[in-house]
Amino acid sequence: MRRRPAAPVAAPVPFDPAAARYAREALGLSPAMVARAMAAHGVHPAPPQVIAWESGQLLPSETELTALARALWCLPGRLMGGRARSVRDHRLALDLPAEETARRLGLTPRVYAQLENEPRWTGDEDLTYLLAEVLRLGPYALVVATGRNEALQEALQRAVHGRWQPQARAVARLAPTLERAAIEHALRTLSSEGQASTALWGGDRQQDEEPPPGPEDLERRFWQLLGPAADAVV
Repeated sequence: MRRRPAAPVAAPVPFDPAAARYAREALGLSPAMVARAMAAHGVHPAPPQVIAWESGQLLPSETELTALARALWCLPGRLMGGRARSVRDHRLALDLPAEETARRLGLTPRVYAQLENEPRWTGDEDLTYLLAEVLRLGPYALVVATGRNEALQEALQRAVHGRWQPQARAVARLAPTLERAAIEHALRTLSSEGQASTALWGGDRQQDEEPPPGPEDLERRFWQLLGPAADAVV
């Protein structure tokens, strides 16, 4: 008898205990009152469990985080402390059910669930643009959430070590909410900086000189060159 493959274990939900404690205290609620309020949303924690979340001893599940945020009259994102990374994280941050997200994207819940659970988002350019709209993601957050950092780094390396012009289209596919002019400016600058540095690296390097920038350095510089455009929401 064949065993079914084990379902992938979901990553823990990002959670900031201090933010949860602050939100509760700002409303003048006790842990017991929060627990009772959560019960109205279908989750029934004991007061010690609420205290354990606030002390960092336990992490709430997706359902618990959503109910906790509703009990505290805030979006779950406020309780994440800016730690949302994946598509799932950003969806939860907005208190968007998966079914509603799928509907807004024009997908069936099953197809959306498959896309959300993949290590790298495989939706096409139009769907990725729409995802950014639905989840209110700026270009940087979109690239991180869709797991496209490595692909971006590869495109940036090709732009620095070859011709940058062909890479503008590749970068636009990875971050479709970025303006083409902004992409071209960043790639052109990276290419110029790379050529200037290569002239130095091509000579006799001293042992204590800094090594040439790696893929992560190039990506960091790319977002730096974009400035506010990196975080602009569609």
